[in-house]
Amino acid sequence: MVRRSDRVDDLEQVLAAEAIFADDPDDQGWLTARAGDQQIYVRMGDFPDEDLWSLWLGDGRWMDFTVAPARWNLRIPGRRRPTGTRPRLPKNEFHE
Repeated sequence: MVRRSDRVDDLEQVLAAEAIFADDPDDQGWLTARAGDQQIYVRMGDFPDEDLWSLWLGDGRWMDFTVAPARWNLRIPGRRRPTGTRPRLPKNEFHE
């Protein structure tokens, strides 16, 4: 579950790390992965109105991108909304 208080402490490490994403079990429209020693959260954008992906950096900051870092896998086979997830909120709004 992504929280406003979550943050990326070392962006360079995260971008260089292998990360295999999965649906966030609690929040629709979010993916989560381990990248190095950090848990990270990516929000799927409302493409084409927004960038395809947004990495939550913390403190109200995002890294928007349409091409994932080389060692990240954002492809989720058989992707579906997990049962019981909270509804998707607009960017910068969090369930808290």
